[in-house]
Amino acid sequence: MTKLQAANDCELLDDSLVFLERKIKTPDITIIKQKFDRCRATRGTKCVQSMSFIGESGSGKSWLSEQYVEESPRYIEDGQKIVPVLYASLPEKATSKVMVSRLLRNLTELKTISGTEENIQGRLVSRLIAAKTELIIIDETQHLTRESSSISIQHAADAIKTIMTDTRIPVVCVGMESSKSLLTGKTRFKHERQLFRRNRRLHVLAPYEVGTEHWKSLVKQYQVILECEVNLTSEGMLKRLFAATGGLFGFLTPLFMEAIEIAGSTKAITQEVLAKAYVEFQPEDTELLFNPFSATLAQVEVGLTKLLLKGKGKSKNKGKEKA
Repeated sequence: MTKLQAANDCELLDDSLVFLERKIKTPDITIIKQKFDRCRATRGTKCVQSMSFIGESGSGKSWLSEQYVEESPRYIEDGQKIVPVLYASLPEKATSKVMVSRLLRNLTELKTISGTEENIQGRLVSRLIAAKTELIIIDETQHLTRESSSISIQHAADAIKTIMTDTRIPVVCVGMESSKSLLTGKTRFKHERQLFRRNRRLHVLAPYEVGTEHWKSLVKQYQVILECEVNLTSEGMLKRLFAATGGLFGFLTPLFMEAIEIAGSTKAITQEVLAKAYVEFQPEDTELLFNPFSATLAQVEVGLTKLLLKGKGKSKNKGKEKA
């Protein structure tokens, strides 16, 4: 039976806080950094090149983007704050005005931004130039396309294009599959799809695949950090973890954090603890009908086969739609 924390104990354990501060180096981080660096190198040239970076929720897009920003911290030069890389995450149902306001707020660190969209965009452009910004990363760009009309989407694409034109600063658009419409544009006129021509190759961050060295390498880093009782890199546990997370990097940390809170420390994590942690952690849209840490390995393998077959079916349908 799980031992419950005291009702007034609402703070995370020290082990959890230390764990959350640790940095995981995913197999993708070097590749993504190189992609971002390549875009950044075109800043100030006659051929400013941006990129779109997409992937499903939990794939680690935001984490990778934030890691890149951390490597280029802000600093003061002759009394002017320099912001090498500007990062902004958009809220749901964002508009082009919300986007430029969020960018200006994150750049200046002002609490409120007021004015017309044109006025805000003009201030943003001048401040970006003054801050010597070399790259702009806009996260959660799918919020610019969800439940939006083709006119709104085109307006957002035009706003991004204008920022690039006026500042000669490349922009990385990070988001889910639907954010690709910012590139292609839902406009009927091909000559208006200028953002597509200003982008380098689309980069898709896919979930890890079960049984691969990349998946094992990623989980091994958690094993080293946690020093837990259970062997996370055993063949069976790798499959259980994959079933629990769908191979999505962004789901591993929340799962282990729940496990630490239940076990009381990192080293006390067992398979039984992970089973209890999964109950607290599991995404609402999970397609698993069982707990991968309490089920038999045979059940886990059957479940994985069904999930993989279902995933291949979705990929084929997408291919037919595009054709």
